[in-house]
Amino acid sequence: MFTLLLLVASLVAVIIYHRYHRRPPPGTHHAPGPAGLPVLGNAHQLGRQPHQQITAWAREYGELYKIRLGWNDWYMICSPEACKEILDKQSVHSSSRAPQPVAGDTLSGGMRFLFMPYGPEWRKLRGISHKLLTPNVSATFKPSQDFEAKMLLEEILQGADRNMGNDVSYMAIRRYTVSVIMTSTYGRRIPQWVGT
Repeated sequence: MFTLLLLVASLVAVIIYHRYHRRPPPGTHHAPGPAGLPVLGNAHQLGRQPHQQITAWAREYGELYKIRLGWNDWYMICSPEACKEILDKQSVHSSSRAPQPVAGDTLSGGMRFLFMPYGPEWRKLRGISHKLLTPNVSATFKPSQDFEAKMLLEEILQGADRNMGNDVSYMAIRRYTVSVIMTSTYGRRIPQWVGT
């Protein structure tokens, strides 16, 4: 009985914490949207053809509304004008990535460019990336990519000649992908796949 009471109290605390941290800043308010269940949100209302329900909600709530799927809020932008306003004119507030504590912070110490939030560090790394990926610089990667593509085709054909099935093709594609990235990034190719 005590365990059940503790579990219910923990669940209530988590819900209150989530609601408190999702409050909009002063002077703003939440986007309108349909009411949902505490844990499911609006997932149960979408049905077999979610696009029809999303369109019906757009007629009811307007060109910008919010639904909840599980713990996450999803904002539906339902007109080109609203899309331009939010993604172009307000890009300072809407361009960042959602927080990803494990991938973005724990595993990389916040230094993984792909998962970084929008800010000065992200802008600095984006500037470096743009300089490294100009058409002239990208052209220098073409010979190694062509070579890796030829190696990929050879591996697939050798696997087909030996009737080794899709596993060889899959592993060859994995090797090709990693080798192209490693060659372009570190100048070292992967001659054969040794992973699991």
